[in-house]
Amino acid sequence: MIALWKVRVVKTDGTKATYDVSPRTIVAFERHFKSGLSQAFAKEQKNEHTYWLAWEAEKQAGVVVKPFDSWLEDVLGVDIEVERIPFDETV
Repeated sequence: MIALWKVRVVKTDGTKATYDVSPRTIVAFERHFKSGLSQAFAKEQKNEHTYWLAWEAEKQAGVVVKPFDSWLEDVLGVDIEVERIPFDETV
């Protein structure tokens, strides 16, 4: 099975959007925090990890975003959604 991560961002103006956490987003996270994504969320999770992942996912979705600290001022919350997708061995 493959796990597909998504982040749901709720802004202070009431807008809500969901973004995929792509391999590019994961690598950006690992380079920024110098830690594997799974390890960071399993052992040393900080709220900053969740918000930074959402900021990066939104940015990589093509949305023009403010610098991270300014972006935080417009965010009410972020949820991470993990979907399990069956992996077809024949693909």
